[in-house]
Amino acid sequence: MDTDKIKGFFVYNFEKIILVVVIGVSVFLIYSGSQQPVFTADNDPDQLKTKANQVKTDIDLDHNDVVIDGAGDEPSRRPTFDIVAATDRSATRVDDSFYRATNKWVAGTQSGKKIRRKDPLLSPPESLVLTAVASVISVQGREDETYALMDLEGADPLEKVEKKSRRKKRRNSRGAEGEEAGMGEEMMGMGEEMMGMGEEMMGMGDSTGSDGPTRKFDGQYDFGYRPLTEEKINPVPTFGRFIVGTAVVPYKQIYEQYSLALSDSQGYKPGRDTPMFCDMQVRRADVTGKSVKDLKEEDWIVLRWDRKLLTELAAYKWAGFAPEIIPDDYRDDALSLWLPPVVLDDYRSYASHPLIPKLSRAEIEKKARDLEQDDEGPKLFNFDGDDNTELVSPGSSQTSGGGAMGGMGGMGSMGDMMGDMMGDMEGMGGGMGMGMGMAMMGRGLDANPPEYKLVRFYDFYTEELFNTKIPESPKPGKSYVYSIRYAVDDPNFPRFPAMQPQLNTLDPEVATRVKEMMAAVTTIDDRTKLSKKWSEWSSPSEPVSLATVEEYYVGPVKAGKMNLWQVDGKEVQYMRDLPTATLAACNFDANIDAKVPLRVEQLIEGSILSAKAEHADVVDPITLEVKKTPPVEYVSETTIVDIDGGLPLGITEDLNEPGMVLLFDQNGALHLSDDVSDMEMYRINSYADERGE
Repeated sequence: MDTDKIKGFFVYNFEKIILVVVIGVSVFLIYSGSQQPVFTADNDPDQLKTKANQVKTDIDLDHNDVVIDGAGDEPSRRPTFDIVAATDRSATRVDDSFYRATNKWVAGTQSGKKIRRKDPLLSPPESLVLTAVASVISVQGREDETYALMDLEGADPLEKVEKKSRRKKRRNSRGAEGEEAGMGEEMMGMGEEMMGMGEEMMGMGDSTGSDGPTRKFDGQYDFGYRPLTEEKINPVPTFGRFIVGTAVVPYKQIYEQYSLALSDSQGYKPGRDTPMFCDMQVRRADVTGKSVKDLKEEDWIVLRWDRKLLTELAAYKWAGFAPEIIPDDYRDDALSLWLPPVVLDDYRSYASHPLIPKLSRAEIEKKARDLEQDDEGPKLFNFDGDDNTELVSPGSSQTSGGGAMGGMGGMGSMGDMMGDMMGDMEGMGGGMGMGMGMAMMGRGLDANPPEYKLVRFYDFYTEELFNTKIPESPKPGKSYVYSIRYAVDDPNFPRFPAMQPQLNTLDPEVATRVKEMMAAVTTIDDRTKLSKKWSEWSSPSEPVSLATVEEYYVGPVKAGKMNLWQVDGKEVQYMRDLPTATLAACNFDANIDAKVPLRVEQLIEGSILSAKAEHADVVDPITLEVKKTPPVEYVSETTIVDIDGGLPLGITEDLNEPGMVLLFDQNGALHLSDDVSDMEMYRINSYADERGE
């Protein structure tokens, strides 16, 4: 049979072949099914029904005894606590002999029993709060040293944004009266615009150059330290990152412990036997990829940033230091370290602690007295002698330098003060003299000690700030936890031998300890070290990492437009226009040691905060001049996840709902920002006032 006949056979008999295959498969399936066991042979429906009913009946039975007493290997859950007996015990009177005073003072009599001096208990620091900071500080430069921002050309004036004119009110039933009111509002609006133009002309500054007026940054937005230019100090800006830690020492509790341990003892002296802080230590542990619970003692390293080193840094490296914002009542020189000379940025958030009051004790008491006077009723007459204001000469400040934000640092007296501090620091190691000893002898009792004292310390990324590599310096991308402790001058073994209490006045255990330390002392340095009585280490803080070099602030948010379609009787929403947001993205540029802001518009969901610009306007933190940078390009991994809000409010045409932006930052964390909270910083970094927005 040739090929053509074979092809023809299959063509003419194709249906028959398919039929034969189907019949064969059907026969195979029928045969396979006949070989399967019968289901009803082993599973009788009536038996299954009976078994299901039995299970249901067993479930409805009471199994409490089996569950409570346990069955087999299961333990018993029956409680062994006798609540009736415990209730009876709670109603039994407590023996108060433990709380009675064992040494009662009776006038005119002496028991003859001496009360020995004991060691007071030292409570560890509490509430450790850490803040990662990225900012520009002012350092001392050489006499002829310049910096990158100084060489940049001045920024161009910004174009004013034309404000939309308000719709005129329609004439209502009152006729001309409503029209006159509308004209009055328009005239007021014109007056405000004229005032704005006047402020704009004043903001341009008095200095002029070959290219026109020099743009100046508005001083009211300068929240940092304002360095002074003197002959001996040439302030130079430098960018850096560091970690600020704040905590509190329960001072009142420690004061009471001192009183319990020493006030009734023989030879009590308030100058020696009240808390006197003398040192502080900070330790850090790397918890990158591990839990705090897994830390061992060898994982901790003690940092070098004590008060002596920071004082040397402030004296020889910094161009001043930021004004203190904490009242003296809640600070101690041994616990609260100097504030770095942060320029432009607001440092108040990390310079204090939530448990530290903003007012001094005298101000709090005065406020309480004023409230009491207000409760008594208003005064009928107010004479000149009742005036609490203070007359000052024109041009002088009414506030002290320690409480002013953005004020001029006391550079004229800073060198003398630093010199005195350095002299005291050096004197701690070798005969410091009688100054400190006389201060101890002159200290008295505090009838109402403050609840807490502030602890403040730093951990600097020295490679950026001071161009110095230190092995224990924190590294970007690492997570750290911190712990602190403080030291007091031992009241039973003080630093100065003249203040040493008699051994026969000490408790036996304390006397043994003091004798051992006396035997170990050969130099004044040995006594200085041994006289420090250390507290326990505080609990580890929450993990923290160095700050990133980018910041972002949410500006105006424009809502998207939504269309509704009827599909099969249901409403289907269709987003015609996506919501957009405008952000002020700021990057710290180490090449010019400045924060470079850039206004990024028309951002939608899924946008990355990377941007390019022909130039950016940067503020010189030393002179407050606005400079123009070369072309900038930001490469960021921060992504916009969602945008919400921005819809017009029904009550007015000029206001919108608050806009919110959900961001996924480069560290993998989610941040929800809104245009209300970020309004001030957005307007500052986008120069909104200069634009007339």
